[in-house]
Amino acid sequence: MEELKRPRLSLILSTVLCIVALIGMSGAAILLPRIMTHYVTRFVPAAMERFWLIVSVLYVALAIALAVVVLLLCLLRVVRTGRVFTMVSSRLVMAIACLVVAEGLVFGILGMMYFPLAYAVCFVAVTMGLCLMVVRTVLKDAAALKEENDGTI
Repeated sequence: MEELKRPRLSLILSTVLCIVALIGMSGAAILLPRIMTHYVTRFVPAAMERFWLIVSVLYVALAIALAVVVLLLCLLRVVRTGRVFTMVSSRLVMAIACLVVAEGLVFGILGMMYFPLAYAVCFVAVTMGLCLMVVRTVLKDAAALKEENDGTI
């Protein structure tokens, strides 16, 4: 009985964390220009000439992150309904993987604008995206096997 509660607890916790992330990103979207003004004037004054370009790139990164969280919520709903090994979950994981790689590329662009630490985020995001693409392949193969087995029985 306790084994059944753990996955449900994990799903609830993951859903709550996704909602918290959505709320946090919404707050970040509102405060982003103020945060960047403080950061740039204090630590990277040379970047002030490209301030609005940097803020625009960060808004693109934020939009991609919001899309990833929404897709994660969709994936959690699929898992909650017991449709893990389906083509739907495979497509959702692939979409998340592509968005994570895109996020890495956006941070690569940000790295060219006086923020070399963004290259580390770029590397991590692209690596995670590639890992998710491998997971997607595994899910796709598992879904095909499940569909074949369900048709046999």
